[in-house]
Amino acid sequence: MPTYAAGHCQLLRMIAASAGALALAGTPALAATSYTCSNAELLRVACADAACEVMDEAILTVAIDGYDRFTVCGEALCWGGPGTRQVSGAYEIVTGVGLKSEMGDGGAPNDAVLAFDPKTGMGTILAPPFYSPIQCLVHPGE
Repeated sequence: MPTYAAGHCQLLRMIAASAGALALAGTPALAATSYTCSNAELLRVACADAACEVMDEAILTVAIDGYDRFTVCGEALCWGGPGTRQVSGAYEIVTGVGLKSEMGDGGAPNDAVLAFDPKTGMGTILAPPFYSPIQCLVHPGE
């Protein structure tokens, strides 16, 4: 009997995972949509040691492609890697954990989170040392 129970639980997990994947694939905000984001026209903020300051030169660019590659670049720093996307109400949230440095000597991995409204493009990026409002452009089907 334990074999049947273990097999039954595994089958239920596979069905649940398939249903979840189908639900996400059918979500318009996530289906093969790419975004490019920047704070070039907005307030730019950088923080260190619990102190933040407005910086004219701290322009960030963020890209999320239709295959969930998440790239965050600012000043002489750039990180990239897989992003996890989800929709929560009217907002899309993209997180990247342990994004790898794509510039210079490699540098330390970084975590980042982008939360934005796909309808207006307005959002916030948290990618230490950058904490900034950001505006995203949608590129459906890319």
